Amino acid sequence: MTYDVGASGSGVAFDAVPGARLLKNIAIVTHCVQDLALAEAAWTSLLGYRTVERGLLDTDTCAAWDTPAAAGQRWCLMQPASGEDCWLRFVETGERSHPPPATLGWCATELLVSDVDGLARELAGSAFRRLGGPGDLYPRPSAPRAMQAIGPSGELVYFTRLLPGGSRYGLKQAQSRVDRPFIVTVAGTDGAGMHRFYGQSLGLRVMDRTPFVNGLLAMLCDTPPDTVFPTAVAAIPGRKFLVEMDEFPLHVGPRPRRAGALPGGMAMVSFRVNSLESIGIPLRSAPRRLAGAAYGDARAAVIEGAAGEWLELIEAA
Repeated sequence: MTYDVGASGSGVAFDAVPGARLLKNIAIVTHCVQDLALAEAAWTSLLGYRTVERGLLDTDTCAAWDTPAAAGQRWCLMQPASGEDCWLRFVETGERSHPPPATLGWCATELLVSDVDGLARELAGSAFRRLGGPGDLYPRPSAPRAMQAIGPSGELVYFTRLLPGGSRYGLKQAQSRVDRPFIVTVAGTDGAGMHRFYGQSLGLRVMDRTPFVNGLLAMLCDTPPDTVFPTAVAAIPGRKFLVEMDEFPLHVGPRPRRAGALPGGMAMVSFRVNSLESIGIPLRSAPRRLAGAAYGDARAAVIEGAAGEWLELIEAA
């Protein structure tokens, strides 16, 4: 995540609903992993998450996602020690996550932490491989301080400490050593398309794109270290969550996906919405009522964004 912020090809029809603010909060971030037991053990023992549900993907869930090939795959739902109703879901697909190399779509999950330097020491030599940091994101005493890592299944994870008054967006601080996801990052080659999708179609407040040199993204995209990545942020109402949009070079392609399966790696982000009836974007399939801690028998359906990213929309109770 960078805080100094002032080819679509998905087939989505961008029916603009200016100011609608359809997204309420992030409910679930879903990662596809090669080995569910490995992912669950690492996030439990190293990051303090706890498993609240587990099972096999059923036909109703796969129908809501339009992923019939995923039926029967093992999954677990994990919650941070803070008890926040914002979960991580891991689905065992038998395939390693992404990146590297970089592909389009959801690419990074950013978590709140209370002490990023202490966490870096604790994770040294563990299943989480540090890529960069810890370091301040800009020169100011209360600046956010972050570290980037690759998780045991290849998941790209950012760990960020926020101090009171240190967020330009009024974001809250961690309530546990490792807390909830608070930023999800999507990568696309069409920055204007991502702006239209989150700003017009979903009605979020989107900051202007700002060019950044990002060595980590350059490495993932196999480009020179001085490559410029235009970045923008969409604020979700409530001052708890952001969507970051990173514009990738044109040579970065879509994520491979088997017919009827979930996208690999960071597969999907689930958002609560007031009503599915107000969505002016084509759904992948008809909404279904889903059971479980994150759904509570609410209706859910999936849409696709400008970079091909999947958003699961869950009606608020």
